[in-house]
Amino acid sequence: MNIHQVSVLFDERQDRLLMRVNTEEAQEVRLWLTRRIALKLVAPLELTIAKMESRNASVALANPQAQSMLVELKHDAFLQKADLKTPFSTQSKSLPLGPEPLIVTEITLNIQGEKGAQMVFQDAGDERTAARACTLQMQPPLVHGLLHLLQKAVNNAGWREAGPTPAAAQANGHASDDDAPGAEKPKRTYTH
Repeated sequence: MNIHQVSVLFDERQDRLLMRVNTEEAQEVRLWLTRRIALKLVAPLELTIAKMESRNASVALANPQAQSMLVELKHDAFLQKADLKTPFSTQSKSLPLGPEPLIVTEITLNIQGEKGAQMVFQDAGDERTAARACTLQMQPPLVHGLLHLLQKAVNNAGWREAGPTPAAAQANGHASDDDAPGAEKPKRTYTH
C-alpha cells in the first residue's frame, strides 16, 4: 500500500480525530483516533523521528542538546517542502476496511531506521463488530507529516496533556528506562 495523502481532522460531533489515508492504488483507509490514543501517539512519533534522524552521522555525533536542535531543524525543513495545501482527495475510492472507520484501540509502532516506521492500527472489536487491523508503512517524510497533522488536530480539538511528553521529559534530562541510550526497543505498543 503506497501512501499518497494523509489527513487528520477533528470531528467535533464524534469528539475524535478522523485519520484518512489515500493510497496510489485509489484506496482510502479511515481510522478514528480517540483523545487517549491520539495523545499517546504524539510522543512516540516524536521519539521515532528523533531515532530516525539520529542515524544521520551529523546528528549522531552531536551532544544531546544539539541533537534535539538538529532534529527540530530537519522537521522544520520537511514542513517547508511538504505539500500541506493540496486538499485531501475525496474522489470515489475502494474502502478496504469498509465505509465505517476503524476505531483504533491499539497501535504498534515499529521503527525501521532509514525506511521510516511501520504502524499497525488495531480495532479490538466488540459484540457487534469484528476485530480489524490496518498496517501502514510510512517513509520518514510521512512520519514527519503525520506528527505535524496529529499535533495540529490535537490543538484544534482543544485536547491538552496533563504533563510533559516523554520526548520533553527526555530533553530535560528525565528519561525513563525505556528511553535510556542503548535501550532502543524495536517495537512499541500503545493501547487504549
